[in-house]
Amino acid sequence: MGIFRVRVKVYNLSDETRAREIEMVVDSGATYPLIPRELADELGISPETERAFTLADGNQIVRFMARAGLAYDGRSAASMVVIGERGDVPILGAHALEGLGFEVDPVAKTLRPAPQYLLGLGPHAPVAAVA
Repeated sequence: MGIFRVRVKVYNLSDETRAREIEMVVDSGATYPLIPRELADELGISPETERAFTLADGNQIVRFMARAGLAYDGRSAASMVVIGERGDVPILGAHALEGLGFEVDPVAKTLRPAPQYLLGLGPHAPVAAVA
């Protein structure tokens, strides 16, 4: 796919004025987005839980996770984020991409709006046309 970066606004869900834009590597193979610990501290994003993660080389690490807001290209969403440690690269992972409604265009190395799907609503549900 090739690596590319995008600028994403990260914000505190309890106080959206506590926000900062950062550059993140797009990695649809990563489960969650990762933000630097310094940024989490600055924005008042507090760790809630710990999880183990498997790296591409097979090694396992443990990182804290928290809830944060992410915004890109006019869309925003709440997401679980990994709180990175020194040397960890900020990543925009699959959960954030899906939550924001974007998919990777590997040729153009950009994000584009992704089709959104729902399970059928039943025979009596109104059907609205989407332009």
